[in-house]
Amino acid sequence: MEEIVQRLKAYMEREGHSPSSMAHALGMNRPTLVHILNGRNKPNLQLIQKLCAFDDDLDIRFILTGERSKSRSMALKEVIPVQPIKAPEPTPTPSQAVKQKLLVLNPNGTWETYTKEA
Repeated sequence: MEEIVQRLKAYMEREGHSPSSMAHALGMNRPTLVHILNGRNKPNLQLIQKLCAFDDDLDIRFILTGERSKSRSMALKEVIPVQPIKAPEPTPTPSQAVKQKLLVLNPNGTWETYTKEA
Protein backbone atom coordinates (compact mmCIF):
# COMPACT_ATOMS: atom_id res chain seq x y z
CA MET A 1 0.00 0.00 0.00
CA GLU A 2 2.86 2.38 0.71
CA GLU A 3 4.11 1.99 -2.86
CA ILE A 4 0.70 3.01 -4.22
CA VAL A 5 0.75 6.14 -2.08
CA GLN A 6 4.31 6.95 -3.19
CA ARG A 7 3.38 6.62 -6.88
CA LEU A 8 0.27 8.75 -6.30
CA LYS A 9 2.41 11.43 -4.61
CA ALA A 10 4.87 11.34 -7.52
CA TYR A 11 1.99 11.78 -9.97
CA MET A 12 0.65 14.73 -7.97
CA GLU A 13 4.08 16.39 -7.90
CA ARG A 14 4.62 15.81 -11.63
CA GLU A 15 1.22 17.33 -12.45
CA GLY A 16 1.61 20.17 -9.93
CA HIS A 17 -1.24 19.18 -7.59
CA SER A 18 -1.32 19.91 -3.90
CA PRO A 19 -3.44 17.65 -1.69
CA SER A 20 -6.11 20.37 -1.63
CA SER A 21 -6.22 20.86 -5.38
CA MET A 22 -6.16 17.11 -6.03
CA ALA A 23 -8.97 16.46 -3.55
CA HIS A 24 -11.02 19.25 -5.12
CA ALA A 25 -10.36 17.91 -8.64
CA LEU A 26 -11.38 14.38 -7.57
CA GLY A 27 -14.48 15.62 -5.77
CA MET A 28 -13.50 14.27 -2.39
CA ASN A 29 -12.76 15.76 1.02
CA ARG A 30 -9.25 17.10 1.55
CA PRO A 31 -8.82 15.40 4.96
CA THR A 32 -9.68 12.02 3.40
CA LEU A 33 -6.98 12.40 0.74
CA VAL A 34 -4.46 13.76 3.26
CA HIS A 35 -5.07 10.74 5.53
CA ILE A 36 -4.41 8.43 2.58
CA LEU A 37 -1.25 10.31 1.60
CA ASN A 38 0.03 10.29 5.21
CA GLY A 39 -0.60 6.55 5.60
CA ARG A 40 -3.34 6.84 8.21
CA ASN A 41 -5.93 5.41 5.79
CA LYS A 42 -5.37 2.95 2.98
CA PRO A 43 -6.29 3.82 -0.61
CA ASN A 44 -9.76 2.51 -1.36
CA LEU A 45 -11.76 1.62 -4.44
CA GLN A 46 -13.51 5.00 -4.38
CA LEU A 47 -10.16 6.80 -4.77
CA ILE A 48 -9.10 4.50 -7.62
CA GLN A 49 -12.44 5.04 -9.41
CA LYS A 50 -12.13 8.81 -9.04
CA LEU A 51 -8.55 8.71 -10.36
CA CYS A 52 -9.71 6.70 -13.40
CA ALA A 53 -12.42 9.26 -14.15
CA PHE A 54 -10.11 12.22 -13.45
CA ASP A 55 -7.31 11.72 -15.99
CA ASP A 56 -7.53 9.53 -19.10
CA ASP A 57 -3.74 9.60 -19.46
CA LEU A 58 -3.12 8.33 -15.93
CA ASP A 59 -1.96 4.71 -16.02
CA ILE A 60 -3.88 3.16 -13.13
CA ARG A 61 -2.01 -0.13 -13.55
CA PHE A 62 1.23 1.74 -12.86
CA ILE A 63 -0.23 3.44 -9.78
CA LEU A 64 -1.44 0.09 -8.40
CA THR A 65 1.38 -2.28 -9.40
CA GLY A 66 4.33 -0.18 -10.51
CA GLU A 67 4.25 -1.80 -13.98
CA ARG A 68 3.25 0.03 -17.12
CA SER A 69 0.09 -1.07 -18.89
CA LYS A 70 0.97 -3.11 -21.98
CA SER A 71 -1.92 -1.78 -24.03
CA ARG A 72 -1.05 1.80 -23.08
CA SER A 73 2.60 1.39 -24.05
CA MET A 74 1.58 -0.19 -27.37
CA ALA A 75 -0.92 2.60 -27.97
CA LEU A 76 1.79 5.19 -27.47
CA LYS A 77 4.11 3.48 -29.97
CA GLU A 78 1.64 2.72 -32.72
CA VAL A 79 -0.45 5.58 -34.03
CA ILE A 80 -2.77 4.36 -36.74
CA PRO A 81 -4.50 7.03 -38.81
CA VAL A 82 -8.24 6.65 -38.79
CA GLN A 83 -10.06 7.00 -42.08
CA PRO A 84 -13.76 7.81 -42.00
CA ILE A 85 -16.07 5.18 -43.45
CA LYS A 86 -18.84 6.44 -45.68
CA ALA A 87 -22.22 5.03 -44.73
CA PRO A 88 -24.11 3.40 -47.60
CA GLU A 89 -27.02 5.33 -49.04
CA PRO A 90 -30.37 3.88 -47.95
CA THR A 91 -32.31 2.34 -50.80
CA PRO A 92 -35.83 3.67 -51.25
CA THR A 93 -38.55 1.13 -50.55
CA PRO A 94 -41.78 0.96 -52.51
CA SER A 95 -44.75 2.34 -50.66
CA GLN A 96 -46.86 -0.32 -49.07
CA ALA A 97 -50.64 -0.35 -49.10
CA VAL A 98 -52.09 0.71 -45.79
CA LYS A 99 -54.49 -1.79 -44.27
CA GLN A 100 -56.97 -0.85 -41.60
CA LYS A 101 -58.61 -3.46 -39.42
CA LEU A 102 -61.84 -3.19 -37.53
CA LEU A 103 -62.51 -5.62 -34.71
CA VAL A 104 -66.12 -6.06 -33.57
CA LEU A 105 -66.68 -7.73 -30.21
CA ASN A 106 -70.01 -9.47 -29.82
CA PRO A 107 -71.82 -9.76 -26.46
CA ASN A 108 -71.62 -13.56 -26.63
CA GLY A 109 -67.80 -13.50 -26.55
CA THR A 110 -67.14 -13.91 -30.25
CA TRP A 111 -65.57 -11.35 -32.56
CA GLU A 112 -65.43 -10.44 -36.21
CA THR A 113 -62.59 -8.79 -38.12
CA TYR A 114 -63.06 -6.52 -41.13
CA THR A 115 -60.09 -5.35 -43.24
CA LYS A 116 -60.18 -2.21 -45.37
CA GLU A 117 -57.48 -1.65 -47.98
CA ALA A 118 -56.71 1.89 -49.06
